[in-house]
Amino acid sequence: MSNPDTKPEQEKTQRSSPEWSSARWWAKGLGSVLIAFLLTYLPIAWFAARYRIWTDAVLGQNCLPYRTFLVDLKDRHIRRGDYIVFSSRQMQPFYPNGTRVAKLVAGIPGDHILVNAQGVWVNEKYWGELTHVSTGARLWKMGRRATDYRRDERVPDGHFWMMGTKPRSYDSRYWGYITDEQVVGRAIPLW
Repeated sequence: MSNPDTKPEQEKTQRSSPEWSSARWWAKGLGSVLIAFLLTYLPIAWFAARYRIWTDAVLGQNCLPYRTFLVDLKDRHIRRGDYIVFSSRQMQPFYPNGTRVAKLVAGIPGDHILVNAQGVWVNEKYWGELTHVSTGARLWKMGRRATDYRRDERVPDGHFWMMGTKPRSYDSRYWGYITDEQVVGRAIPLW
């Protein structure tokens, strides 16, 4: 028969043995590494799923005061005055289909757009002249006539009127509206 008093001493001896200490050390170390990995990886994974750093690579004159943006891919609530990045459609010859472009949202659904020979107005705010039309140099590349740009209308639902902040911007005054489906995300200017 075994002595019941010796059993706890045997367990105590086993737990204090070098093998048991090594196993505990590895378990604690592995747990610490796992926690550190999760604390590092999860925020990075969340950030990478939601945001992109994007730089405007469109050649030629910059039409915005910024070239690099943090793009929030999940923010689909577009407001007048926001910068957004969108995928171009039928904006040749300057933006091939699928080119990512950043512009300022000047008009949202319901806003009044007026484009005529004197320039562009959104809700009676003057945005500038039709530089490409007045110079004529780029007008022919676009395959259009000056009368093709005239508008006096409201921005339709699901559409946005995009503008650059510099006079020679190639924007909605030349190619019209963009749609909800073209929006990549809201762009937060970095530099």
